[in-house]
Parts: sequence; C-alpha cells; structure tokens
Amino acid sequence: MTANIKIGPYKAFKPTSVNWKRSVDSYSDSSLIKIPAICMLKSSGDTYTRVESSLQFKEGMKVEVAGGYDGNNVTRFKGFIRRINFTVPCEIECEGYSYQLRLKLDINKVYAAGVKMKTILTDLVAGTDIKLSDKIPDVTISTAVVFKRASGTQVLDWLKEKMLQTVYFNYDVLYVGLKETEIKKTVRFRLGWNVIKDNDLKFNSNKEHAQVKIEIQQREKNGQFKSAVYQSKFTNTLVKRIHVRLDDSYLAKMAQAYKASLLGTGYEGLITAFAIPVVEPGMVAALEDPRYNERHSSNFIEEVEGSLGPGGGRQKIKIGNQLNG
Repeated sequence: MTANIKIGPYKAFKPTSVNWKRSVDSYSDSSLIKIPAICMLKSSGDTYTRVESSLQFKEGMKVEVAGGYDGNNVTRFKGFIRRINFTVPCEIECEGYSYQLRLKLDINKVYAAGVKMKTILTDLVAGTDIKLSDKIPDVTISTAVVFKRASGTQVLDWLKEKMLQTVYFNYDVLYVGLKETEIKKTVRFRLGWNVIKDNDLKFNSNKEHAQVKIEIQQREKNGQFKSAVYQSKFTNTLVKRIHVRLDDSYLAKMAQAYKASLLGTGYEGLITAFAIPVVEPGMVAALEDPRYNERHSSNFIEEVEGSLGPGGGRQKIKIGNQLNG
C-alpha cells in the first residue's frame, strides 16, 4: 500500500493511515488523516527541525488524498481541513468542497417565479472554487423562492428537502438532479474473487409493485397550502411531497425514477473490496456470481467508504438500484 497526502503549501507526505467517505445521498464528503504526532520538518538543504505535527496545519487548508498500490496512487478525496485533533497520532478531519458553502453565510436572495434551478446554483457557487456539473437538468421553478440569512449548505438542504433533488459533489464539481442521471464508468466485481466480503449483499427477485404520488405544495396568499398531485400508477403507494412547482415533464421523470427504485429487482446492500479498482459514487458495479450466472447485473453505486493503512486497503461499497432492468 502507498499513499500521498497534500496539504496547503507542503510537499506530499505519507500518512499513518487515511480513510474517506463519499455518497450520492450526502453533499458532505469526509476524510480522516492520521500522521505521527511529531515529525521532522525540512526547511532548507539537509536541515530538519523536530516539530509538533498538529501545529503545522490550520483549518481551511486545501487537502488532496491519493492512494493505491506500489506508488500508483489515485485521487480518493479533495477538500479542506475542518478540524485538527491534538491526539497521538495527530488526526486531521477534512470536509469536501461543501466546506466552502458552509462558510458562505447570510445569503439573502429572492427569486421570482420562473427562475431556473441552474440560476440559483450559479449564484450559490459564485466566489468559490466549486464548478457546476454539465449534467444538471434544465428545470424551471414556477414558484417564488426566498432565502433569508441562509448559509450555502442550507440552500443545498432546501434543494434536497423541498425539491427532492439528489445533491452531491464529484470532488469540486457540484451535481443536483435525479440520482441516476450522472452515470460514470463501470467497474467489475466477481463475488469470491475481488470481493472480500459480501455478507451484507442481498439478492431480491421479487419487489412489490408500487404507485408513486408526488404532491406539490404551494403557499397561497392567505398562508394556506394548495396541493397538486402527479402520480404514476401501480398498486401500492409512496407519497413524496415537494414545496415548489416544477416542469410537468421533470415531475414525470421524478415519479418514474422513484417507481424504478421500488420495482427494481437484483442485488442491493454492501460489498467490501480491495483498494483497486478505484470506486466512486455514481459509477456502475457490474456484479458477477459464479454460482448463479442468471444473477449477473449492473447496479448504481451510491456510496463508497474507503481506507488505507498498515492493515491494507479496503473499499466498502453500497450497491443501489439495478440499471439493466
């Protein structure tokens, strides 16, 4: 196992251990880096100074984590120092690019009905290093939107809770939209071969049919909420409520996406794999089981929790909805 950590102005160095977590269900990526409490700081030539590691860093410094095998280190995390723990070994807690939005306070914006979601996001990331994904859908919000003394992450929470959007980062790139729109490359896993543990992986061959209702709640001038319902017919019912009016075509796509997640069969759960192949949320896991050829499937990867250390490299991967029907 090999790893390189870049923090602030310092050259890349080796950690004692490092772990990271990224998910399409969370916009806050995280990493925990452990390094010796005392280190030798090279100042010039062959001059070294014995220093306390925790005092060399400060909150807000940029961080990049790369790791792999035999020096072939691949990026696993990008973000910023959020907290330094004065422990032995020294622990450096890091947050992804949501950190910049967490520090963006006192947002006061009023958007008239008819505003594009992309317009809100463009205003949100202004003044940061964050870029917007080109896969963000072109959605019109037909309801006035008001943010009063909000932080950047509260705006992201509003998109998740009031508009039912999936919000996550690809390092410094922000994506907002339907969960399975931004599909990345495929990685292959064979149970019992490059999968270390699959005890938490289940195969479901018979999910129940479902009806999805999306209820739109709009506040009238009298303060009361008026509801409109979009539904996708099937037997049982799942109700999802949003608080703004969106394009009918996009509401139909949302309902279809929820229905697909309820009707889909196949694998779901967790697998544990080695540090290679590199896995990121949004990729596709091509799963093979040599005992059951009929169960081969391609599934959306929702979350990855990885680690590199003296005990080796591991990736705990959350398997989501099957993509090949």
